[in-house]
Amino acid sequence: MLFCTGSPKTGTHLLLKAVHLFGEECDEAVHSHKDHNASWSAEDKRVHIIRNPRDVVISWVRYQHLPRNDRTIIKSMSFMIKCMLGHVGWLNEPHCLTVRFEELLSDPKVLESIGSYLDLSLAEDHFESLWGGTSTFTGDLTNWKEFWNSKIDSEWKSRGGVELENKLGYVK
Repeated sequence: MLFCTGSPKTGTHLLLKAVHLFGEECDEAVHSHKDHNASWSAEDKRVHIIRNPRDVVISWVRYQHLPRNDRTIIKSMSFMIKCMLGHVGWLNEPHCLTVRFEELLSDPKVLESIGSYLDLSLAEDHFESLWGGTSTFTGDLTNWKEFWNSKIDSEWKSRGGVELENKLGYVK
């Protein structure tokens, strides 16, 4: 079984679409938000996706149909940080490929690395077919900088957001 995994709002639906575009060999790939501590079969393959944690928080607020203001952003932080921390263990897992959301959308070499991991070849228009068309796609990419301010930043730091960014390799 092939699992496309990551915390909510990191791009797991996009990752699943990318994998399904490889063809029939990947038709049974599944979407998952199961964290690293969940039970997994040793035979399972996993492709894990990470995303800038600040964008994840803003995307979560938007997904929940909440106004993107100081109160809802701060209120969502602890939950999303906890979710993302549950996936940090995948970064050092030898039987798991981790990709970055931002790179998946911008660099065809990321698709090539997924194909190499799965031992599959890319279709010629694979990268061009990636954008849009998933159940969570809104047409806009979240940009945390549009909503972040000193109050939100202070809460982010006090709740462990910077430590999470460092663990994931995102440095402001």
